Amino acid sequence: MAKRSRRTDYDAIAALYDSQPYRARAVDRGFLEFAGQRACSVLDVGCGTGNQVVANRTAAPHARFVGVDQSLGMLLQARPKASDIALVRADAAALPFAAESFDFIYCQYAFHHFDAKARMLHDVFRVLRPSGRFVLRNLCPHESEDWLYYEYFPEAALVDLNDFWPADAIMAVMEGAGFTAVTAEYEHLRFEQDLPAWLEILRRRDTCSQLQAIPDAAYEAGIRRLKRELASGSGPRSRADHLCLITIRGDKPAGWSRRPPVALS
Repeated sequence: MAKRSRRTDYDAIAALYDSQPYRARAVDRGFLEFAGQRACSVLDVGCGTGNQVVANRTAAPHARFVGVDQSLGMLLQARPKASDIALVRADAAALPFAAESFDFIYCQYAFHHFDAKARMLHDVFRVLRPSGRFVLRNLCPHESEDWLYYEYFPEAALVDLNDFWPADAIMAVMEGAGFTAVTAEYEHLRFEQDLPAWLEILRRRDTCSQLQAIPDAAYEAGIRRLKRELASGSGPRSRADHLCLITIRGDKPAGWSRRPPVALS
């Protein structure tokens, strides 16, 4: 049985997920650079409601796409979007596929939900074909200390620093699994946050897992603080905000020969 995220019960919020802000997806540039128009097999690990895999499919109609998620509710939301994409309920650390099944594997904004992160990275390497590529994209809390979510909900920063591995830890496990040309690219997003509009987003606690990962009291304290500041009229109506995203890539060597599996705790 696939494990559920400790942060969020995605089965419970699946029907509401696509109505949240920031859920639209464009074609992934990294995928296009790798796949182009050639036929290939692609795996989306932690596909959720399928928005990214559906977007990528529009740019590569000759590719074979598979999405994996541990939440049945999320997969049921994904199913009507593209009936020809195979959707599989499974644990990301125990992928139900034969070795060397996919040319390109990606995982977007899901790695922090996995309990067995090292096993997941090793299993991705197992099912990746020689000359294939793995791309992991996620929030980087270690470079996002001034993100307003962390200012108003400081407990979320503590949870994230525990759940999100730093880049060097991820890269070390990937290299140990056999990946080569492992690189990390940081993307710093700087923008103005409209505080009244942000408050309306925050009122829907299901808009991000940071709000669901903290105790009710911590969530309510952050909401009260923001409401109080806006009600006073003495503070700004907008504030500078900053969020860092990270993309980690690794390739499976073309001449890879299978080795005995490594026992992982």
